[in-house]
Amino acid sequence: MTSIATSPAPPDGRAHQSASSDAAASRAASVSFGPFRLDPAARRVEKDGAPFPLSSRALDILIVLVEHGSEIVGHRELVARVWRNLEVGPGSLRTHIAGLRKALGDGEGGARYIANVAGQGYCFVAPIFRSTPSEPAPLSIRAGAREGAAFGMRALPPLLARMVGRDEATCAIARDLIAHRFVTIVGPGGMGKTTVAVAVAHAVRESFADAVCFVDLGTLTNPAHVASTVASTLGLTIGAEDALPELRESLRRTRTLLVLDNCEHVIDAAAVLSEGIFRVAPEVHILATSREALRVDGECTYLLPPLEYPSPDARLDASAAQAFPAVKLFIECVAATGSRFELSDADAPIVASICGRLDGIALAIEFAAGRVGAYGINGIDALLNSRFGLEWPGKRTAPQRHQTLHATLDWSHDLLSGSEREVLRRLAIFVGTFTLEAAQAVASAGDFDNDRVVIDVGELVAKSVVSAATGSDRMVRYRLMETTRAYASEKLDESGELDATAERHAAYFTRLFDAAAGGGIDPHRDDQALELVEHLGNVRAALAWCFGGPADTPRHTSLGVDLAAAAAPVLMQLLLFNEALRWSTAALSMLHDSDRLTAKEMVLQETLAIASMWTRSNGSDLGRAITRGLEIANHLGHPAPKLRWMVGMHIYLLRMGDFAATREVAEALNGLARTSEDASYKVMSDWLRGSSAHFMGDQRAARQYFQDGFGRTGPRKLQLFGLDYRVRALVTFSRVLWLSGCPDRAMEVAREAISEAETFGRPLDACFSLLYTTSVFLWCGDWTTAQRSFAQLTQHTNWPSLSSFHSTGQALEGELLLNIGEAERGIAMLRAALRSMRDQRQLLFFMRAAGALAGGLIGQGQPGDALAVVNDAIAETEGGPEGTELAELLRLRAEALMRLPDSDPARVEEALMRSLECARRQRALSLELRTATTLARLRAIQGDREDAYRVLDSAHRSFTEGFGTPDLQSAERLLKELAPAVTGTQGRRARRIKTLEVIPAPPEVHAPSQGRPCRDLR
Repeated sequence: MTSIATSPAPPDGRAHQSASSDAAASRAASVSFGPFRLDPAARRVEKDGAPFPLSSRALDILIVLVEHGSEIVGHRELVARVWRNLEVGPGSLRTHIAGLRKALGDGEGGARYIANVAGQGYCFVAPIFRSTPSEPAPLSIRAGAREGAAFGMRALPPLLARMVGRDEATCAIARDLIAHRFVTIVGPGGMGKTTVAVAVAHAVRESFADAVCFVDLGTLTNPAHVASTVASTLGLTIGAEDALPELRESLRRTRTLLVLDNCEHVIDAAAVLSEGIFRVAPEVHILATSREALRVDGECTYLLPPLEYPSPDARLDASAAQAFPAVKLFIECVAATGSRFELSDADAPIVASICGRLDGIALAIEFAAGRVGAYGINGIDALLNSRFGLEWPGKRTAPQRHQTLHATLDWSHDLLSGSEREVLRRLAIFVGTFTLEAAQAVASAGDFDNDRVVIDVGELVAKSVVSAATGSDRMVRYRLMETTRAYASEKLDESGELDATAERHAAYFTRLFDAAAGGGIDPHRDDQALELVEHLGNVRAALAWCFGGPADTPRHTSLGVDLAAAAAPVLMQLLLFNEALRWSTAALSMLHDSDRLTAKEMVLQETLAIASMWTRSNGSDLGRAITRGLEIANHLGHPAPKLRWMVGMHIYLLRMGDFAATREVAEALNGLARTSEDASYKVMSDWLRGSSAHFMGDQRAARQYFQDGFGRTGPRKLQLFGLDYRVRALVTFSRVLWLSGCPDRAMEVAREAISEAETFGRPLDACFSLLYTTSVFLWCGDWTTAQRSFAQLTQHTNWPSLSSFHSTGQALEGELLLNIGEAERGIAMLRAALRSMRDQRQLLFFMRAAGALAGGLIGQGQPGDALAVVNDAIAETEGGPEGTELAELLRLRAEALMRLPDSDPARVEEALMRSLECARRQRALSLELRTATTLARLRAIQGDREDAYRVLDSAHRSFTEGFGTPDLQSAERLLKELAPAVTGTQGRRARRIKTLEVIPAPPEVHAPSQGRPCRDLR
């Protein structure tokens, strides 16, 4: 730990380069059109001065169109700029343009922004006004500025309208922060540490491309929540009890300024977190505020001095006195109260004395100045004489009259009226900010009505006991500074009103969240949950109070259950799975009999099930929750929840490897779809039937089901059990296409799945698509894309928390290592993955992982071990459906048998013929080709080159695409070896080209990208 003295030197200057061209200036300048303001550099849009949310794709399109002004931007240029290297169809561009128009209100009230020029492209038609680039308003922090980042950072608080006497400190700390990366501003409560930290963050924000995250730890009551609070503020999914390892890993490659405010009451946890991030994340700079140093490696401490005030014996007139920052602050605070007080030469020594008695502590000065109108300068001076003649505890060398801010608050409290004191102590129950409506709900009790609370809150604000600020939504929010809240909390506890106040507090937030979330998990993705983020601290505190009484006895079970159910949808929308799981589990364990088989229980069961699904193994608890949820949905007769539960059951059974049971669920949903007017039922029944057919080994039926689903009209923004239903369908459809003999189409659809997940910005969708499409790229032999997708997945900020994906990810990584020549590491990783899959009952990809391991062992000359792995895996399929991997496992059995010292030709022949029959029965052309290639090599060794050619040519001629993939290239080489006189493959390919098979697109959605023609297997 290093101590850095204050220094008057300004921070190192930064050179600002001017734009070298009009285009560069255009991109840098902010742009106004209609009620909108666009800042391309900060990727921020405002409407009437308030933040205006747009999806990442829509914002990219808007920036490109505005850059060109009234010029026409062609389709190709838009796609190249917005989608970069991704291949997308014209329908995708049309969909996003339509969405952008709708968001902007194009066509409403005569407003026009984007015009379609037939056959050419699009142009921006609204008048544009450009302004010189300037410091962006602190409305939001740019997120995801770097590749792989997925941070949604909390807005940096605005600079105070007045900051007195801190310019020198701000410059010194800014310089030290850039140079040393880790600075803690240390000083007593009320010294102005937060004010200075905010000013420093604004001063250096350009050095971090606006990637500044401000975390107020003052809202926490439990040190264990420090890491998860920082992660949540950064927009990361919290999936483990200990969020610190995931947080460190997420920040490892990011350049970010992390501001940790008010560390003193959670100092041990803040110290561990800060030191860990400092060590592993070299581009992260940390600015902390605390009453004491964190005392960890790398920390530089800056002791924030008091505001300078005149010495007691100084003889000053008014002008000289106001040259001291403490006096200047006092005068400004008096003026802010509306008082007509003007400092005279006669009053100057008294004011100087007051500031000295308050030791230059900014907050104490503000309190004193706030009451000048009531008591006058002499009255304040007299009160100081009577109330501040006490010893400063904890500092042996301090003058006796110097106490901490507690003394200042004690004195200020005595200046309040009786009703103001009662309201203040009741407001102490709030964690963080609160509204006037919330204050009325909590503080109104006994003789207090709402009008009285409004008056007293206004007085508390006027007396600087409660702070008030207008948010971006133009609503005023109130807050007790942490020291004031701690002081008032003591008063609340002493009054005997704590439990009654806490009950009103919990009841208010139950009503607020229940009204906003509609009493159930919303399958449609929207930003409604984001509006309630600011209240999570209060909800956590209320839940802890309800469920956590003395000796772990709940204080208010029914209210806690109601609040957990009301908050659950918001926690799920924010992907706070760990918290959602904790509170739903607690609530269900205390559920009253009268609440069973109700919508309340169903919400709690669904919360538990979804959170468990993506962060835990496939345990029996998950199965019981889904079964119970279906029971409740059937009992209530609500169709929408029943659809969600059936989709959840389908996912659960798939991951358990019970493919036959998934078909029963899909058929049951299809039966409901026939009588339902909800289009979602039919679309989902098609896709669930397709998924079941695929994993059971019927690729022809699977393909038809998926194409039927893509051809139907249905809602676009639908989330079912945490996943975008269309992204999930695209991922599985890409697998079906590869098995069906369409490798090129398979890769196109896989890329489209990734693109759609990225477009709609849900972290779970992004990770899901990247994980399960990697297997498609591996099948197609596109090692480069597979490696890139897998790297993007593991670097995603939400990957560490999605533990249910990790065993599959480990298996795919092992398969990747095998294909790039790192066989020893790949084999070890695949063995570990198979063990994890068994332990966690994550069996969806178990057969594939076993096949990959067997292939690696064969390649390493260990056919006996490979045969044991294959036989064990095949035994898993006995008595059930064949599964998509059976044909490949049988082929690998033959490959292993061929390499045994005592190889039995009959057993090899039997395995290959079973594999060929299985692939043909499943209409899995790609697996048929692999088996035919192995069988042709065997026939050639046996001397039957004619039969070898016949077997392989029969499989090869079924393909009309994918001739650049390793499997087809290998087959072509072998065909040439077997029959060198046969006409080359180019003519054979040309004769096989048929009409392009088209997946119809419904009006509201676009179909998966089209590619080369593919054989119709129907």
